[in-house]
Amino acid sequence: MAGILGKIKNKLQTLTGRMQQYQKAITFAEAGRHDTASEMVQESIVNKTPRKLVVIGKESTFSKEIIDYAIDMAQQMSYEIVALNTAPLSCDTFKMFSDSRDRLCLDFQMLAEQNVQPFKEKAESLGIPFTHVVKYTDSDEVLAELRKEIGEFEFVISEEEDAAYNRSENEKRPRKEIFVYSVL
Repeated sequence: MAGILGKIKNKLQTLTGRMQQYQKAITFAEAGRHDTASEMVQESIVNKTPRKLVVIGKESTFSKEIIDYAIDMAQQMSYEIVALNTAPLSCDTFKMFSDSRDRLCLDFQMLAEQNVQPFKEKAESLGIPFTHVVKYTDSDEVLAELRKEIGEFEFVISEEEDAAYNRSENEKRPRKEIFVYSVL
């Protein structure tokens, strides 16, 4: 609980600092010192850390729907996209067969890099910063590990298929849904 409160406190302090910076810029602008006000706003924009949006693929792929949704959200809210592929290929699983694990990890890495290219190209063509990460961890642990590596991120988008029992009788194929999570 203390961790969540600490994060909220840090975000409030950051917001308060930005507001104070903008108030100073407004004061200079009202006093006729437009160059100083403009420099302060530009400095604030440059010093601002990029906001990140994590997009978790289905194993080594990203569906067209999740790509379109993530691109749209990143454009509208000025986010950097971190595309994440995961495979539960931990060292413990393959301890006795390390050569096999290494080969599986290499194959998964190559497949994920190949499959992410359309996503990456679309994002970069629109000027959206894009990073691709491959992890060999269970999806439960991967976000904590990713946060340690890349820092804070504000939203997570993932995609899961409905189980067969969630489908209506008229529907022959599983539905894909996109889930968006806000991260404190």
